[in-house]
Amino acid sequence: MRSEGGTFDERQAKTGDHDGATGSLERDGAGRVGRREFLAAGGTAATLAVAGCAGGGDGGSLTVSTWSGANEEVFRETIRPMYEERTGNDLEVVGSWTNILGQLRQSPSDDPPFDLTVGSSRDHYLGTQDELWEPIRYENVPNAETIKPAVQGNLDSDLGVPVAYGIMGYAYDADAVDFNAVIMGAIAADEAPMAEEMYDEDQRDAIFDTLSEMPVAKFYEGAEDMWTSMNGGIADAGQYFYAYSRRRDENDPELNVGFHVPDRTLGYVDHYQVARGSSNRQQAEEFIDFLLDEEVQTAYAEAFNLGMANENADHPEATREEVPIENDELDEGIVFKQYSRVAEVAPDLDERFKEFQNQF
Repeated sequence: MRSEGGTFDERQAKTGDHDGATGSLERDGAGRVGRREFLAAGGTAATLAVAGCAGGGDGGSLTVSTWSGANEEVFRETIRPMYEERTGNDLEVVGSWTNILGQLRQSPSDDPPFDLTVGSSRDHYLGTQDELWEPIRYENVPNAETIKPAVQGNLDSDLGVPVAYGIMGYAYDADAVDFNAVIMGAIAADEAPMAEEMYDEDQRDAIFDTLSEMPVAKFYEGAEDMWTSMNGGIADAGQYFYAYSRRRDENDPELNVGFHVPDRTLGYVDHYQVARGSSNRQQAEEFIDFLLDEEVQTAYAEAFNLGMANENADHPEATREEVPIENDELDEGIVFKQYSRVAEVAPDLDERFKEFQNQF
């Protein structure tokens, strides 16, 4: 979750101006984390989320839009040098969280503000409705053949290509919470798969019931608000994405950040789309192919604890410990956000969550 506010933000697990949740984890008499905590790391986040190579073209400068903050830093410090050295082309990296679609809608149809952009499942869906993406010509993206099927299947579309993925878990104050003592007896079996409740109309009430039972201290507005709440003792833990939690731990000397990822949880996929009207369409497609290159994916994984789409990429131990890497692990343990499955009911869910949030 990011400190930048604004509209829908998959990494903040929020919808519209809705916020994420922080609080103290509730335990049963045996000190075990129960179903509500595990559901909260998956289905609850889904509720908050819906209510979220060789140079081509002219062979010159290419502009890519990516998530601002940690991911933008990785693109500037790791991805750009590799790309420019390999191709001889210039790469401009721009960071954004909140107005990717707005920038495209407001730009001339033949002069987009960037050549390609990252996007969430929701961004991709809404951008598709507004015809903001150029179809991907896969002859320019041969590395797409290396994408894990569980990740490739996140979009029912030929307009975006998955590059990386992340998972939802808990970031917690390790000086206040001993997760090692409570997760051993955690409930892993449910009547319905984790987070699938969001996609089943008959089970959505369970998510709101779970929310009402959770010891929520507050709904936070961006990542910085969550970290401030934990630093200030307002909350012991917050729902957050693993890679961003680990990056915060590396950069925050005041907080001893612990991590806990349920065996089954919610995930998101970072897709890249070519902006409609880009004069560098082929170069943009070839850049996506570059991003999927095994060496580049491995370097990306080393710099940031995301899972990589390329099935051959290597991941550091800190990632392998918490993030499912193999395709069968992804199938069994991760429910990826698919906005298209709830798009028709999203306004109603959004309003319902607003009403729920007003109770606090």
